[in-house]
Amino acid sequence: MRVNIYPSKINGEIDAPKSKSIAIRILFGSLINDIILREDIPKSNDVYSAFNSIIEIGVNKEGNRLKKPYSLNLNKKFYAGGSATVARILSSLVLTLGGNAIIDGDNTLRKRPFNGLIKLAKIANSEINGNSLPIKISSNGIKDYIEINELESSQYITGLMIGFAYKGYGIIRLKNKVPSFSYVMLTIDLLNDMGCNVKYEDNEIIIEKCIKKEYETSFPGDYLLSSFYAISSLLTGGLTIIHNLYKTTSNYFGDHKIVDILSEIGAKSELVNGNWIIKNIDLDNLRINVDDSPDMAMSLAPLGIKVEVTLEGINRLKIKESDRIKSIKEVMEKFGSIVSIKENIINIKPNKIKKAEINCNNDHRVAMMAGSISFLKGGIINDAQCVEKSDPEHWERYKKLGGRVNFE
Repeated sequence: MRVNIYPSKINGEIDAPKSKSIAIRILFGSLINDIILREDIPKSNDVYSAFNSIIEIGVNKEGNRLKKPYSLNLNKKFYAGGSATVARILSSLVLTLGGNAIIDGDNTLRKRPFNGLIKLAKIANSEINGNSLPIKISSNGIKDYIEINELESSQYITGLMIGFAYKGYGIIRLKNKVPSFSYVMLTIDLLNDMGCNVKYEDNEIIIEKCIKKEYETSFPGDYLLSSFYAISSLLTGGLTIIHNLYKTTSNYFGDHKIVDILSEIGAKSELVNGNWIIKNIDLDNLRINVDDSPDMAMSLAPLGIKVEVTLEGINRLKIKESDRIKSIKEVMEKFGSIVSIKENIINIKPNKIKKAEINCNNDHRVAMMAGSISFLKGGIINDAQCVEKSDPEHWERYKKLGGRVNFE
């Protein structure tokens, strides 16, 4: 699918896209306790992959209830689609609980490295047959303690936590900094909401027995998926309100911090009762380290059309759906910005803005990033259906905000 975007002011009110990160974790939480869903499962390819995986493991869906299985079946082949999150959580579940499993995915996921899984399997005294899908895992399980060095993804830690929560006890000692650590804290918060007792102190995640309870929930909005609309509104001079975002009192640097980051550089950006109000005033230059929330780089880079943007802590962007360091450089230069990369930093400076044609390279956030700029001078996004990985309604939502978009 080819999307043509014409100059438009992005302005109005929308409901936030659902958070696939939280939805995936909620679904895997059904291995621990029954979950009652107040709404349908989000229409995201990655979320569907997680749902299919928990059904394969043994979760039973009865109406709006996900029923915890009496026993887990991890001795089978699982298909993660294009979701590295699902593949990593499944892999570390097998390592923690034991089993003989094959983890596979689509062609895009087969191209991505799983080097962290090799490290983790070695620590867990388990066997795997390589660092790319399909991967065969043979494990006798981890008793109740594991000490790990830095991994390339926090998603393995999420799988370990869910596995130990199912077992009833476990300690994960982190010897070095874990990238995207905000997602570890997000998982801890969710598990505690579901009836578990998980705490993080002195570089240890301590998981104690979960209380048997039903967990009733809906799926909250996603800050970073919402941020593309917010950035478009800032760039085009609109006033936009995005509803149904989750409220947090947590102090860790996570996706939700983008609201404060935009406020700090001069935008009117505030969260009021779960509603994100965003309006451009006069933006200042931005310098930020995105190591704890690497996907944020794709949301903030488009600001480099108007102000100087310096993104630090970008190394892990290389192992995403595309090499996102190269993707940011290519997209921003096509729209007219001046981009330089040095070590772990990318710098983007504004120049003459122009219309551009972009290939998303099967990366949903590349398409979304390019789309958020295109409303200034126009743009063309090829293979734009790649957004279905996380937000199938992405382009239609822009129409609700006054965006001139058509499809070929």
